[in-house]
Amino acid sequence: MPLNLETEAIVKSIVKECTGLPIGVITMARTMRGVTDVFEWRDSLVKLKESSIGQTNMEKKVLMNLKFSYDRLGNPNVQQCFLSCALYPEDELIHKFELVEFFIDQRLIGELNTRKEQYDRGLTIMNKLENVCLLEYYDSPWSVYGKRMKMHDLIRDMALHIMSATSIVKSGKGLKRIPHEEYWTDALEKVSLMKNNISEFSLNLSPNCPKLSTLLLDYGLSHDVVIPNSFFKNLCELKVLNLSGHNMTELPNSISDLVNLRALLLRYCMELRHIPYLGKLTSLRKLDAKNCRSLEALEGLEKLVNLRYLDLIETRIERLPKGMLDHLLNLQYLKFLVVNKEDITKLEALETSRCYLKNVDDFNKCVSAIERSNNPRYYDLNVHLEKTKFIAEVSDHTRFGNLRNLGRESSFGTGVMPL
Repeated sequence: MPLNLETEAIVKSIVKECTGLPIGVITMARTMRGVTDVFEWRDSLVKLKESSIGQTNMEKKVLMNLKFSYDRLGNPNVQQCFLSCALYPEDELIHKFELVEFFIDQRLIGELNTRKEQYDRGLTIMNKLENVCLLEYYDSPWSVYGKRMKMHDLIRDMALHIMSATSIVKSGKGLKRIPHEEYWTDALEKVSLMKNNISEFSLNLSPNCPKLSTLLLDYGLSHDVVIPNSFFKNLCELKVLNLSGHNMTELPNSISDLVNLRALLLRYCMELRHIPYLGKLTSLRKLDAKNCRSLEALEGLEKLVNLRYLDLIETRIERLPKGMLDHLLNLQYLKFLVVNKEDITKLEALETSRCYLKNVDDFNKCVSAIERSNNPRYYDLNVHLEKTKFIAEVSDHTRFGNLRNLGRESSFGTGVMPL
């Protein structure tokens, strides 16, 4: 639709306000796509000029103009999802499923009942961010999960500027020591120190951060570093703690007192033998200990009645005590080595599972029970510890066997969920 002369003049002024920088112009174009009323264009130009007052440096001026697109997102949860992407290192290609999980962990998706609904919402949010040029899609043919996401450097700078008063973001910066205590202020809400080589913690460091909700230390610590027990003592509001990819043999006992924790992520902690008592973490929704190959037991797991996600694949925990899953009836996602058919068929909320059944009879009974369920489910069920060589398709939403042979992405209704 052709623009009238007044609107065309305003558009030229907006391009000028963006200093002609392509990322600024493209982002504004995406943000204003479909707007036809001249008064809205006029108002947008006024807001752009207001955001640029006093800005003499071109890059700073462009950053403020890019913030216009962030402000127009409107929904605070969508804005927080966008800001979460900036916690990753610069130029990081992030799996879209990893981002959806991160949104869920931070409770940015909303209180939706099923993981399928949460995934649909998360993928919709990413599409919205991509449509207004705040995120970029990258096709990755070598990746199991296909498309990955990336932030343009200037977009990320804008996000970091927005978060500067409430966050420490030093991801991928080659840090050798944890930031000094004066940086851990009572205004902090998110800290990202992922992908560093931190080898030194102050012995008695005990940050007093009553608002800190997200702490990302995944792949950020050196091989022999020890986190002092005092470190978590005053982080009582922590919701998301990611310690994945470390070689520590045990965790600080003070983790047991993080009673508001919703997600504890310990993937690929190959040397981890012991996790502190879990029984007090009754708010926990997610426990991911995938590939903690030295882990032999969990204490207090039966107390985690709100748990939705449990991954214990590739650990030394081959079986849970009989009746354990009776306490975890809210589980929606389960990866575990060996389960009884009686246990798995009781988990009526279960949507995604990968596990082994002890014999063919149990396998067949489990399949029959799941067939009678009206809920769409996603299973990779195997007999004994051998890889199955077949796929049995029960419906459009339910398959049994080795799902990894189905291709790079497997359909789950109208959405996609990884096993």
